[in-house]
Amino acid sequence: MRSNRRGGGEGDVETDILGVPEQVFDSGLLVATRRFETASAVARELGAHTVEVAHTLIALARIDGGRACGLFARQGIPPDVLAAGLLGGGGPAAGTAAGASGNGRGAGALGGLPVTADLRAGFAAAADTGYVDERALLAELLPRLEPGAVDLLVGYGRVDLDAWRAEVAAARPAAEVCRADGSIDEAAFAPGARRVLAMMVAEASGLGRRQCGIAMLLHALATTPGGLLEQAFLFLRRDVRALREQTIALTGARVRGPAVSGPIPPDEPLRQTLRRAATFAASGPDPDPDTGARITERDLLAALLDTPSGLAAAFFRDIGLDLERLRRFADTYYREPTEPEPDRPDTPMSPEEAVRRLRAGLIGQESVVERLAFHVELIKRSLARGFRPDDRPRAALLLCGPSGSGKTMTARLLAEVVYGSQDDVLVFEMGQFSARESINNFIGAPPGYVGFGEGKLTNGLRDNPRRVFLFDEVEKADARVLDALLRLLDEGRIGDPAGPVREAHDAVVILTTNLGAIHSAAEAVEDDVDSVDNLIGSILAEGSTGHTAASARLRRTMEGFFRPEFLNRVDEVILYSPFGPTELRGIAENGLTRLAARLRDQLGVALTWTDEAADHIATVAWRGRPEEAARGVNRCVTAVVPGVLRLLDEADAAGRPIGAVRVRVVAGALVVGGADD
Repeated sequence: MRSNRRGGGEGDVETDILGVPEQVFDSGLLVATRRFETASAVARELGAHTVEVAHTLIALARIDGGRACGLFARQGIPPDVLAAGLLGGGGPAAGTAAGASGNGRGAGALGGLPVTADLRAGFAAAADTGYVDERALLAELLPRLEPGAVDLLVGYGRVDLDAWRAEVAAARPAAEVCRADGSIDEAAFAPGARRVLAMMVAEASGLGRRQCGIAMLLHALATTPGGLLEQAFLFLRRDVRALREQTIALTGARVRGPAVSGPIPPDEPLRQTLRRAATFAASGPDPDPDTGARITERDLLAALLDTPSGLAAAFFRDIGLDLERLRRFADTYYREPTEPEPDRPDTPMSPEEAVRRLRAGLIGQESVVERLAFHVELIKRSLARGFRPDDRPRAALLLCGPSGSGKTMTARLLAEVVYGSQDDVLVFEMGQFSARESINNFIGAPPGYVGFGEGKLTNGLRDNPRRVFLFDEVEKADARVLDALLRLLDEGRIGDPAGPVREAHDAVVILTTNLGAIHSAAEAVEDDVDSVDNLIGSILAEGSTGHTAASARLRRTMEGFFRPEFLNRVDEVILYSPFGPTELRGIAENGLTRLAARLRDQLGVALTWTDEAADHIATVAWRGRPEEAARGVNRCVTAVVPGVLRLLDEADAAGRPIGAVRVRVVAGALVVGGADD
């Protein structure tokens, strides 16, 4: 792939072809025509002294798989037949190029020969579209064919030139891949290709690059989880981990600058490659119903491999990969992913609406909602204005309480009210990082070691840094993992051993722990949940009501495990009270409501229940396993499902389908029956 400049110093001069800047042309077209020297070669074959439109058309028709080649092939006319006819005198006479320089070089020359005014006008008109690929050039050259060439095509070849022009005009134009500011326009790309581009920008940002290059795109293709290259290498029995180590080396990851935020534009060679991918997408078969005519991951790979002397093709040859087998896999087996985007509201919640949503979702945890309200408002208002109070994460909260008290639900609700979807949560079960070597699974391993490029935290920040990162039961993690987490809390970023720096400035970090939960439960008045609020107040130094001994023990427990510098990096410690029967009944109502919504949406069945049913679920959960609280309620709600499905099956078998069911309490047990029973 050629640059649009010659030389290497400040005095480089932009090159052009017939007055059109070289960077406007499709790079694949320039390679296939050797910067249109093939057109001058045709002119010399025919003994002409100037390069004409017909000569350029023959040069285009000799490109295997091109549009002009397809036009001639469908008509049954080899391009050389037209050349022979022109050589025999049927074509235009050789003449002097209008406006050409006398020495055959410069803006009016191709390959040392002057060109006709019509040919130069055709190039200029094609350039007016902003991007000259074969389709754009054919659309301007066919109407300008010399009379002799027209006579040969129409009279001897029975060509309907109007039909040719209409076919070229109707062909899908290549999508514009960049916006006016130079950044990549994601709308031109299918979902799989957008994942690759997001990966490329994340890697470039982490390495401190202010532009993305071809090597970065190749590395992004190799790194995208479940992407085309990963699947191809697994299919071809090649080492995917080695591929990623080799491609990261191509990007110059050893030289790392400060992380870059905001859009990162492509450099000129990459822009040409993306344009080439757009040409492939436009010239392919009928659009896929899932991706339309947008650029796919397959198009990106094809554009990288299109120039035999390019970086990607040379890289794959150097590692011994058969390019034809790679192309066959891409064309035959790979299907572009079409996973739907998470449902998000059209307008973000206001801080007041967010607090109301938290209050509705966190039953029995009013003190928690009050403490979260400040952080929610700060996060939402600062994100909306692009303001960053400091270089740390947007919030770092330590949630302390017994299992099943709503800590994980808090993380999901925060993701919903801050980022728009409960799916925007990445959960770390910190018990999985209790071994010393688990640091390699947490942030990744250096090149050459198991775990390279596989850090769950670093890859999570790379893939989507604007979400909630939930570190569950953080007390179970190894000390080295906690040190890495401390760096994240302190600096809002963490280094990936693969090279890039991963930023967490727009993330919300939530840590949960069960430390101290036993103390808070033991010191509460037996079966009196209201007294737990007093305990929380004493622990947070907001008024003691006789529980100072319990709060002191909890403080000692926390300080005995977490180092002071770790606790000092946490914005707030929030305590959760155990649930009593009253709160569990509200949770049961919420659980039944969610189940009813699923039955309605998926099966078209209406679910109702009596007040006694909700009371029964809360009582069973409280008496059975009070230490599991809300989780026990969820199990009781799930236990209703088999009865509902059994009732539906029996009704269908009897030929009397039903559309509504009701949950009741009969003889001390939940019973599912028809709504009219």
